[in-house]
Amino acid sequence: MTLVLAAYAPGSPTTDGDGMTSTGWTPKGSTSGKMSGQSQQSQDPYTREVTVAGVARPVLQGGLSIPVGATMPAVGWEYQVTAVGASDDPQLKGRRFHVVSVPAKSFATARRLDVVEVPAL
Repeated sequence: MTLVLAAYAPGSPTTDGDGMTSTGWTPKGSTSGKMSGQSQQSQDPYTREVTVAGVARPVLQGGLSIPVGATMPAVGWEYQVTAVGASDDPQLKGRRFHVVSVPAKSFATARRLDVVEVPAL
């Protein structure tokens, strides 16, 4: 796992000077991670969509992997790529992913999170 991911949990809403309310984010530390694409066995790369902030977005099933020992995320958390390794696509840096599912399985070597990409803050 060669990416560095900053984790954020939804926090108290914030209101700007114009009265616009948005989600506040509480930092939850950072962890190593890996971004994965869809399985080569799948004919349809996206099997479902979820709506985040009023926008339908395709779900990347198992798209983000973090170590089993990392802080357990919950649905609604977000991870932002803060650093990439030498062999990673540099375009990943700065991208942000919203967790829509935290599947569990026996004998896991990593948590493979279902995520959607959202605009970076």
